[in-house]
Amino acid sequence: MVKALGYSQTSFDPANPGRLCRGRESWVEGFPLDEPSFVERLVISGAAFSDDTARDAQRGLRFSGLSPGQVLGTIFPDQELVAFCEQGEVGNLPERPLLAELHLQPRYGGRRMDRCVRWRVGISDPDELDAVVGEHNGAADGFLPSLPSWEPELEEALFLLTGQGERLGYPVRRFQAAAILRLTELVPWVCVVHLDKHAPALGIYSRERLEVEGAIKQLAEQHGVLPVPFSIPPMLARWDRALYELRQTWGREREFPVPPGDIRRPAYERQAAPVVKAEE
Repeated sequence: MVKALGYSQTSFDPANPGRLCRGRESWVEGFPLDEPSFVERLVISGAAFSDDTARDAQRGLRFSGLSPGQVLGTIFPDQELVAFCEQGEVGNLPERPLLAELHLQPRYGGRRMDRCVRWRVGISDPDELDAVVGEHNGAADGFLPSLPSWEPELEEALFLLTGQGERLGYPVRRFQAAAILRLTELVPWVCVVHLDKHAPALGIYSRERLEVEGAIKQLAEQHGVLPVPFSIPPMLARWDRALYELRQTWGREREFPVPPGDIRRPAYERQAAPVVKAEE
């Protein structure tokens, strides 16, 4: 199986956020914004597949063989972080939380209330980061850079981002896009854990573009992983299309590391057949 790390850097409009993750996740319907105000979005995911058709692709960052701690540690070296979660499970509370508040959350589709815990945890080591990123309901929602003091305005912005979410519905709704604009006024960036098809991906939203493509490529190549650029976030895009575009730019001096699949050409490579009118 070929392991690959997919990434994209695009502009993002919180007033018109668009789709998320091919139906597994959607944005919380948020408050309206007066006018478009764009931020930068870097999305990083991964996949494992046997050939360039990617029909058997397992999608999500962990299938690249790289962990969230390795990725964020490369993008933000020596940066202390704070992990945050809104609807954590009481039995899965991480050790040494900076904040832990019990609250009741209405259960999706019913009248029952579930006990949840809102927590914040300081992260100084990639292994600690990987321990709070998971696929269970008590996992971290995302990460922020650690600040000298935790201002009330920052807590209010985090509640706008995650406070109206619903983990147990389908599709999952955890984040309100309009709150990202407020958060990026208070911190340089915010990283949230989105859902790719089979495992989580990372979405990093920032006011300024992060010039980290070289570092991402170097990290992937150091671990024998193929770095694959995407024109749109990889959690929304087709891996076979991204591999096709990468092959077009691949130098002839080295062999493309993904074996060819079915000889049938994909739809985007085929040209429409000419229309021939029947003779009268």
